[in-house]
Amino acid sequence: MNLPHRLLFASLGLVIALLGYHGLGSSVMAAEAKLSAGTKIVTPQIPAAVTGATRELNARMSQDIDPAENAVVHLVQLFGDEVLVEPVRAASLKMLGIETLDPAAPKMIYSEPFLQSKAGGDEKQMESLSQTFNIEFTEADAKAWKTTDYPLLAEYLAANQTQLDRLVAIADLPAYYAPILSVANPPSLMSASFAVEYRLPYLAKCLGLRGMNKLAEGDFTGATTDLLAIHKLARLIAVGSPLDVSGAKAHWVDAHGFAAEQAMLQSGLLSTEQAQAYLAALRKLPPMPAAKIAADVGERFVIQQEVEMLRDSDLALASFFDWDMVEHKDEVAKLRKANVNWDLAIQRANEIQDKTVAVLSIDDREKQMQAIVELDESADMWLDDLEDDETTLVEAIAKDREGASRWFGESVAMALRANAWQRVHTEHRGSVRRDFTIIGLALVAYKQKHGAYPDKLAQLVPEFLPSLPVDTHSGKEFAYEKSPEGGVRLISWGANMVPNQGDFRDDDVSLDLK
Repeated sequence: MNLPHRLLFASLGLVIALLGYHGLGSSVMAAEAKLSAGTKIVTPQIPAAVTGATRELNARMSQDIDPAENAVVHLVQLFGDEVLVEPVRAASLKMLGIETLDPAAPKMIYSEPFLQSKAGGDEKQMESLSQTFNIEFTEADAKAWKTTDYPLLAEYLAANQTQLDRLVAIADLPAYYAPILSVANPPSLMSASFAVEYRLPYLAKCLGLRGMNKLAEGDFTGATTDLLAIHKLARLIAVGSPLDVSGAKAHWVDAHGFAAEQAMLQSGLLSTEQAQAYLAALRKLPPMPAAKIAADVGERFVIQQEVEMLRDSDLALASFFDWDMVEHKDEVAKLRKANVNWDLAIQRANEIQDKTVAVLSIDDREKQMQAIVELDESADMWLDDLEDDETTLVEAIAKDREGASRWFGESVAMALRANAWQRVHTEHRGSVRRDFTIIGLALVAYKQKHGAYPDKLAQLVPEFLPSLPVDTHSGKEFAYEKSPEGGVRLISWGANMVPNQGDFRDDDVSLDLK
């Protein structure tokens, strides 16, 4: 088929803030995750204008969710309804079941308005405060710190105490659903950058900073409560949203928890009992969802909606071929008259996606890596065949309407095919972070009890660990080095399984304990 080498799809623009499920008991009162008296909820409804794949996915994700137990309803109350972009705000509130928000409910205070209130309109004072705040915010990251070390940061966190406490309680709610709606017509897809989850990595960092302040001030329970909440929020995002962009934010949130845990492990402030207590709590948290789930649900939704866009919009069809709509209106008209079978297109797209999901579902690491190579090779061969085919699309439809219809679905699925390597490596990195903390806590507990770190990681079993986690990237034991001074280093060599320190491709992870 005589087509451009690079398929251009309509620009992305989807508003999402999906999260997920699960709550682990917290020392912060779960009762605080109640809606304010002035916030009124009603039965959620999906507007009639929301149709097709978008309606199906919203119905699936919101099924049987009580708005009072929906974390995103509480987060909208915490942020204000301006977190939902104007074109879809009213529909989003209706789908969430929010009739009115309590204007008196505590709202998250961000750094700029906080500093402006302190500066009192003095520009030089504002500039000075901003510089100080940025320095403190950066320097306090990933270390245990006292209020006297960074007083302005401590004041900012104190100003948000109620709000952050509510965030911790929200992490224990049993469900999270936010509407998936497009701000464009015809519908188009984009990231969740305009919605709730866009703000969560920053708030996770604030919880990590507050947790390390609490640890340095002697509040171990408060510190670990904040850190566990970060992991719960991360999992809410990953379970609740089936889209790649949300999964990336979930792992970003989770990484803030890991950074704070590294600081806790290196602080020298944990006793054997405290290390074991946090270890037990962390091991109870369920893992992040597997990459195959997003591929099977979210990516399939993206593909189906893209096909629906081609079916319903001449502009989308022109954009698919990188055509100017005015210059190529006759070609678009001919394609419409050719009467593509869009149901067959969706069927073929699902068949292509089934292969990706199957590869991501392989448990054996070596077999999965080989299957990904074969998946990439088949995609390259498909593109080569496409470029060599001189048949026009209209001719192809006239000759074989069924085959040409299936080609549309195949093209969408192949063009939107996510990077399987990236999916797997992201999943593996998340597991490595969790296992690093688990082993690190066991090492700290061992040293506090025995006076020195073990010579081998195997010595942590069974006294502190029932079994030794392995590096998910390699399927082998983590590297472990002991220095002459008695310190130790725990190492994962990353996805390529070789040392990359100093290299721009460096994805090594290490933990140094003295």
